[in-house]
Amino acid sequence: MSKKVITEGTVVTEYGKSIPVGAYERYFREVTGEDLFSNFHAWLGEQAGKTIKEALVSYCDAARPKTVEEWLSEERFNVISEAEKAFIVAFDNKMNELGYDYGGGYIGGASGWSKYGMIEYGKTGTKSRPCAARIYVKKGSVQLRLYLTKIDKHRQYIEKAPSYIKEAFVFEGGDCKNCMSTCKSMKIYTIDGQQFNKCCHSTAYFTNPSVERLSDYMALYLEFNPSKKLKPAK
Repeated sequence: MSKKVITEGTVVTEYGKSIPVGAYERYFREVTGEDLFSNFHAWLGEQAGKTIKEALVSYCDAARPKTVEEWLSEERFNVISEAEKAFIVAFDNKMNELGYDYGGGYIGGASGWSKYGMIEYGKTGTKSRPCAARIYVKKGSVQLRLYLTKIDKHRQYIEKAPSYIKEAFVFEGGDCKNCMSTCKSMKIYTIDGQQFNKCCHSTAYFTNPSVERLSDYMALYLEFNPSKKLKPAK
């Protein structure tokens, strides 16, 4: 079977259908003469129905470093409220104060052709950027996740924290069931005398976070990650 040739008039299809993703990657590398940004697959998923010529214009704009405010001003982010956008901007500012940023790259889906937006924070100016926090954006929903370790050492803080902070650690579900003997990142901790065995991907999620609660989220983060740049509110 002959390979389909991509031209400016080719219409971008649904993910993996008709034209392999690798063919799109090769085409955009050749035309732009540059490496593709890390979220290329997510961006490509949002181009379905456009011609390659139209998609190239979009790609050049997406490849340009932007602030979080600039990304959120795009029409595709109208699926979330102004209050949710305000939280994202405020959180971004606080993380910047701590010495973290989202990298300035395209904010799009977490993988594939998903409409699921993800903003990931790492240490500014370092080659290795261990994830400190993520914000996930879906239609009508925003979720904040903080990456926290050694939870037992902060037991007293969590036990005294507001209910919407404490719930992120004592919720039902998310238990580590299939990898108890091998999961090196499994989180085992005790809150209010009850032991929890959570999978490493299940803790410290906050659904529909708000600006009003931002100080508590940041205080929690600083409890686990003390910083001279920003002190938790007293």
